[in-house]
Amino acid sequence: MYELYSNCFNATLQTTIIWRVAIYVRLSREDENDKEQSESIENQINFLKAIVSNKGWVLVDIYKDDGYTGTNFDRPDFQRMLNDIELGKINLVITKDLSRLGRDYIETGRYVEKYFPAMNVRYIAVTDNIDTFDKKNSNNDMTPFKSVINDMYAKDISKKVRTAMMTKATQGDCIKAFLPYGYKKDPNDKNNVLIDANVADTVKLIFDLYKSGKSKKEIVDYLNDLEIKTPLKYKHDTTNYYNPNKNFTYKWNNTVINKILRDRIYVGDLVQLKYTKVNYKVNKMVKTPLEEQVVIMNNHPAIVDRATFETVQEMLVKQTNEWNYSDRKRHLLAGLVFCKCGSRITYNLNHGKFSRCLCSSYKKYGKKFCTNVHLKEEELLQLVSESLKENISKYLDMDELKYDKTLSKNETDDKKEMIYWNKKKESIDKIIAGLYEDKISGVIGIDTFKNLIRKYEDDKKECIAKLKLLEDKKNNIVSKPTTDEKQIKDIAKKLLTFDEINEENKSLVFKLIDKIVVDDKNISIKYKFEVPT
Repeated sequence: MYELYSNCFNATLQTTIIWRVAIYVRLSREDENDKEQSESIENQINFLKAIVSNKGWVLVDIYKDDGYTGTNFDRPDFQRMLNDIELGKINLVITKDLSRLGRDYIETGRYVEKYFPAMNVRYIAVTDNIDTFDKKNSNNDMTPFKSVINDMYAKDISKKVRTAMMTKATQGDCIKAFLPYGYKKDPNDKNNVLIDANVADTVKLIFDLYKSGKSKKEIVDYLNDLEIKTPLKYKHDTTNYYNPNKNFTYKWNNTVINKILRDRIYVGDLVQLKYTKVNYKVNKMVKTPLEEQVVIMNNHPAIVDRATFETVQEMLVKQTNEWNYSDRKRHLLAGLVFCKCGSRITYNLNHGKFSRCLCSSYKKYGKKFCTNVHLKEEELLQLVSESLKENISKYLDMDELKYDKTLSKNETDDKKEMIYWNKKKESIDKIIAGLYEDKISGVIGIDTFKNLIRKYEDDKKECIAKLKLLEDKKNNIVSKPTTDEKQIKDIAKKLLTFDEINEENKSLVFKLIDKIVVDDKNISIKYKFEVPT
């Protein structure tokens, strides 16, 4: 094919300068799937080498970026080529077409119209008939327009990819490249999520230890002492994951533990599209709003039961100020107790034991901010324990027990799902309205209209069916006890039998108490169940 272009460049330019040529080729994965075989890297190289040889130019090097998008110019071989230009090795860059140089019209224009001329480098895009040193070439004037078209193509590809990912996610297909620690992809169907039996017990252990009152630091030390592989090390050893940081130390840390404890995948929920790119030109990832994330409840086998997971979430919220040192003790009610002024309650240590409560603002700023608290630590525990037993036995009717009026986790998830399907239905309604307008105006034919309208009507029916199921589920919640209410009953029965608050029943206390307010030697407790006044 090169014969078609062998005489397309001004001959006078060849005789006055020795052209030291850089052949640049690029192919992104999207281009590979969308283009014919003629766009392959090797075909581009063979095509351009033939032209360079035919013209008698000096080939300095071939620069190829395989699998790199054209919207980002931070490509290894492209940067290597720029470096060689700076060193004066190259004075002519040739590509098969303008899109191989790049698809971002702003950056492509900067290189073609500013950088290359400033470096006295000639640029040729063969099939687009662009030659920046040929002043008589009218095709050079079309370069900005071609760049815009290439940019629009990249934008269109990006939209198609995002739509495909959204469709797969809403269908319950797993679109994650790597699954979190404890899970693996089904070898027979990569869209399915399976429990990884090799490490699932470690995940259970982490949840059990934290629920029993162990701090993240204590869990970290325990796992490191047992020399259990970290999630990153395990992924590196069992998958094709590549860690570019050669000096990385594979040790458990608080961040890893926190990530595991907060991940809903361990109760069987598949949460996808949590992050998205800023746009198709910028690789920076930003967090997707909760209502736009795709959540499929009970999608796969759970490693941790939902009751344990929800208890741990409450404990994580309450106990944000954990000690970072193993020789420090943590109070049994840390995260639950506040002073009447709103500050957290801290505790004095005497011979390694807590002695009395302290308002953190009083401790830090003195009397002008708050007053001293005269409540001892053991008095606080006793008062809370007695109040719990009294209220449970006196006010809790095991047959009529009501959970806190705030939405349970399941209800919150259903609400998010309802918002998603309502938004999707509204979007489909707009598309259908647009199709009718296009048909009336003659933009699309009757056959195309029928095919499209049938597809979107089916999608709309699916949305309506999903919304009806969610609405029915919402209505049924009123008529029968929820899972949360049953859990509270079980917890209450256990609490009726204990004598004091300790590490073993600590997680039960967090299930029933929302907040404890200390006013000198008096306390008031806000429960998660209704207490008659």
